[in-house]
Amino acid sequence: MNIDERDILLLNCIDRMKRKMVESAKYTGLQSDETIKCSQYLDILINQHIKYSTCKDINTLINAS
Repeated sequence: MNIDERDILLLNCIDRMKRKMVESAKYTGLQSDETIKCSQYLDILINQHIKYSTCKDINTLINAS
């Protein structure tokens, strides 16, 4: 799996988790265990996306030199 595929996969996972978190908050409340777990997992996914995007940007700069 290359970085672009990983980036697309992460973005799809982020989108699904955001929707799941919103639904959880709607039905169980903002402070429910389920909503908090969704939020924490969403943080992990977003951090991974940032990490891979940064790596992609660095590789682009290196290859352009």
